[in-house]
Formats: sequence, C-alpha cells, structure tokens
Amino acid sequence: MFQIKLDKLNTLIEVSLEGLVQLDEMKQFVAELRRSAITMTGPELKIFGDMRRFRPASPDVVEEIREVHEFAKSMNVRRMASVLESEVLALHMSRLARETGADKFLRRFTDEQEAREWLATGDSLRKSRRQP
Repeated sequence: MFQIKLDKLNTLIEVSLEGLVQLDEMKQFVAELRRSAITMTGPELKIFGDMRRFRPASPDVVEEIREVHEFAKSMNVRRMASVLESEVLALHMSRLARETGADKFLRRFTDEQEAREWLATGDSLRKSRRQP
C-alpha cells in the first residue's frame, strides 16, 4: 500500500510505502508520484519517505526506487529523507542513491523527527544514524 500527500505551502511531498509490495503496485506508485509531483513548483522541493513498514516482494521492487531517485533528480529536489528500519533495504537504498547521484540530496534516517528536522533546516538532531 502507498500514500502520496502534497504540501504545497512547504513545497513538500510526503510518501508512505508499507506492507508487502509487489512490482505492479510499485510501478503504480512511481507513476502516481510523477503525476502528483509535477504540480509542485519551487526551488526548495523536498520529499519525505516513510518506508519503515515497506516490505518489497522482490529485488525488482527495490530497483524501482531507482525511478524515484531519477525523477527526484530531474525535479531538482533540494532534500529527500527516507525513514527506514530494515538494514538490508537501507543497503540497497544507499547503493541506488550512489548509482543515480541521488546521494547528493538524499539521507536516510531511523528517526522520523530527525528526518523532518533535516528536511526543514538542513540540520539534524543527530539522534539516529543519518547516512547517505
């Protein structure tokens, strides 16, 4: 299951992925994100991703994250924060971020508040491990 919320006042896109996600649902998420995000404008575009309950059904589902990174790069996203619990998923996300160049604006967190603080200010509260 996924949710996408747009906060035009703060130029913020909030996404949530949870449960066992199949490839077709992930592709649907990416398409919906593209459609939604195109309405957002401004030099300070930010994305918050809550992926704590995200369980990809296959490696192909994780690879679809590449599309999100590429799209974020094309939209000139200022900052992108992902909140993760799974170390395995975090390793895949770090690899994809490096490969796509998203590591320049993407950070992953284990603490939601710290992620939101970093999105808002560029600084973190340093409670949890913040990693590219």
